[in-house]
Amino acid sequence: MSLCGAKRGEKLSLLLSLPGLLLVVTFIFLAHFNVARNLPEASPDPRTSGCLNHSQNLLSAVSNTLQKARQILELYSCTSEELEHEDITKDKTSTVEACLPLELTTNGNCLASNETSSITSLCLSSIYEDLKMYQVEFKAINEKLLMDPKRQMFLDPNMLAAIDDLMQALNFNSATVPPKPSLEEPDLYKTKVKLCILLHAFRIRAVTIDRMMSYLNSS
Repeated sequence: MSLCGAKRGEKLSLLLSLPGLLLVVTFIFLAHFNVARNLPEASPDPRTSGCLNHSQNLLSAVSNTLQKARQILELYSCTSEELEHEDITKDKTSTVEACLPLELTTNGNCLASNETSSITSLCLSSIYEDLKMYQVEFKAINEKLLMDPKRQMFLDPNMLAAIDDLMQALNFNSATVPPKPSLEEPDLYKTKVKLCILLHAFRIRAVTIDRMMSYLNSS
């Protein structure tokens, strides 16, 4: 056997011995400890566990409503490729920024527990405001759709209930300004096109909300 082969054998024997295994385990533990020490510690918010189920129900409900709208309103350009996308929350809330994962907002530095709680609360508050805006818009549109003699399309009560359930679970108090009733006859064509636009935008936001709830629940 060559000298190099003998040395490799000695090193292997050392690693396989009990002291060698303890040494390897110690190095692995220290490596994980150093990584964990640099990650922000998230204090679980009691609202996130209850909100996760509600966010999943919301995503399912809005997806079903959108699929139904695309089938019924196929003559109204109700596909995402044909629509001009609109975000009614633009310049009003900052959910995407407020709900960035902590790892992307702290540059690896530790946060105090109260700071982490504040960031989580800001995220949940922004989600609540998004839901409130969409809730007002959908209710106003539904009132117009119910004026259609053909009753071609109206919103699924399950989706409206899912929005309300998640808002109640988030448990924020915020004044809601009801839309002013229009005295004019509704333009049902424009109303149905707007419904398609809002459903596409709201489904994207529902995906974001569900992913964020999953992240917060696992933190």
